Amino acid sequence: MPALALKATVGWLLSSSLLLVLTLPTAQAASCKTPKSYYKNVACTSMNGYFLASKDYGAPVALIDSKGKPVVDLSAYQKVAADKIAAGLIPVQRSGRIGYVNMQGQTVIPLIYDVLGESRGWARAASEGRIVVKKGGNYGVIDNSNQTIVPFSSAFSDIDNYSNGVAKARKNKVNIKLDSKGNTISEPSSINANNTNANANSNNTKAGSAQASALASAIDKPLASSTVVTSKTFTTLKADQQDGKWGFVDEQKTIMITYSFNEVRPFSEGLAGVRINNKWGFLNLGGELVIPFNFSNSEETQNAENASMFVFNQDKAWIGTLKNGTKICIGTQGNVVDCD
Repeated sequence: MPALALKATVGWLLSSSLLLVLTLPTAQAASCKTPKSYYKNVACTSMNGYFLASKDYGAPVALIDSKGKPVVDLSAYQKVAADKIAAGLIPVQRSGRIGYVNMQGQTVIPLIYDVLGESRGWARAASEGRIVVKKGGNYGVIDNSNQTIVPFSSAFSDIDNYSNGVAKARKNKVNIKLDSKGNTISEPSSINANNTNANANSNNTKAGSAQASALASAIDKPLASSTVVTSKTFTTLKADQQDGKWGFVDEQKTIMITYSFNEVRPFSEGLAGVRINNKWGFLNLGGELVIPFNFSNSEETQNAENASMFVFNQDKAWIGTLKNGTKICIGTQGNVVDCD
């Protein structure tokens, strides 16, 4: 069936009884609209479909869903970083200490870290299974299960969030890069400064040219193996279950995406289908929700023969079937595409 005809069929049949209830992402849907609820103050969060209810003076009350129902009790905390919810982790603050709770309200990372006094806010969001925190006034990095990845040190004046397996950092007043295990990928040295001085003072003499050439060669060569560790980041994550909930771990069994889901599909083409209650969405390898929880569960998805549902294959995923037998598929942007 052509894509245009499929979209028309979907629009007509959504009003009748379907095996799947489908809400298509649109530009308008992308803008946050708070749900009706008995809470007086409701604000949007960084996680699609979830909202923060608070008291008049700003104290958090609960995280609520798109139906206005509470899903996480947050009344025990003084602050919640609603704009930093990621990978199923919610930054919370109490008595001047920072920690993280999951979407079931369980404390995953205890409230033992310092408030970050920086322009990016008092807490950082989880990024690629890593969280930048401070302890004893010093920067460090932990993973989503509170294991230390980058030891806390006064040598760090800043550490950026991880992106593509790498974090930029400022250590001992010089810029460095850290891999996902906390190892230094490359360290700057005085070579660059020496190279500049050599070029300025060489006066185009043979000696100066030779010196500049040697320094340039030194820059191109890696540093000694004792100080350089080749960056090796995970290529995929494996589904893992704990206490009845599903999450994802890396090859070393380190928790990369917390146990927050009722059901999951394996990562395929960099995306994994995940279900909370009866809604499905898709995460990327960084634990970010890239396709919102817009797709309803149905009896189809409970059938073991349909384990291929909500799994991407050649940039499309089967998410349901209409009563007339027509399959519905989406692309990597959450848009309806032809299943054939």
